[in-house]
Amino acid sequence: MKRIAAVRVRGTVKVRRDIEDTLTMLNLTKPHHTVIVDDRPTYKGMLDKAKDYITYGEIEEPVLEALLRKWARLEGDLRLTDEYVKEVTGQTIPEFTLSVMNFEKELDELSIKKVFRLHPPRKGYKNCKHAYSQGGALGYRGSDINALLKRMI
Repeated sequence: MKRIAAVRVRGTVKVRRDIEDTLTMLNLTKPHHTVIVDDRPTYKGMLDKAKDYITYGEIEEPVLEALLRKWARLEGDLRLTDEYVKEVTGQTIPEFTLSVMNFEKELDELSIKKVFRLHPPRKGYKNCKHAYSQGGALGYRGSDINALLKRMI
């Protein structure tokens, strides 16, 4: 199994109701919001259904660690700190990230918000109306999602 990062690329105007519901279930309510899911068939189906509004791919450990350090938020919009992670899990952030990538622990154990609210990517998206395979920004992009996330962090 793998961890998948999904980023909402397009806005909310003229979205079909079923796709909008799928995006809501994924917690991708606004552009540039990112969530981390695993590759269960349920999530794969949801990602495939919303592929015209999001981009997704397999996230790597260093990128997930950077996301947690900079964009993970606790209740009350507080940043995630090394002390908090050590207190809750008994691990440092790099150790916790590695155990999340190996499916030994889940992000829910930190009780952080499910969504990372990122900046728009530096130098922008290529084309927000075409698939990644056709030179655009939408749909499945494999491990290239890491380059996009680094531009957004």
